[in-house]
Amino acid sequence: MADEAHATYRVAVASSDGETVNQHYGRAEKFFIYVVDDDEGYDVCEERDVSPVCMGGSHVKSAMDESVRRFADCRYVVASRIGAGAAQALTAAGIVGMELPGSIEEAIVKVWKYNRVQGLFNIE
Repeated sequence: MADEAHATYRVAVASSDGETVNQHYGRAEKFFIYVVDDDEGYDVCEERDVSPVCMGGSHVKSAMDESVRRFADCRYVVASRIGAGAAQALTAAGIVGMELPGSIEEAIVKVWKYNRVQGLFNIE
């Protein structure tokens, strides 16, 4: 049996302080990128500055598409809030968007658990 339970992936977290998930996806100016190793834990690997794409509840499609492309190397994007348009754009790009306000540590653990459960359904 292959080592399906073990995975390494990136998680982008919308945060103003590097401690809490406290930013709306479309309004965030910075994301902290974490590398998660299912067996070893997680560590922040970069801070990524972005241009907010939300304009009072709406967005320009080209700006949203560019925003999503900035996270092409991530499997998950975590924010305190993700609007329907952003959620659809992330999903279309194969990225899972999650609304997990609170501490980054708790959010990463929830993503880790979710990823482990998803691995149970990946039967080859």
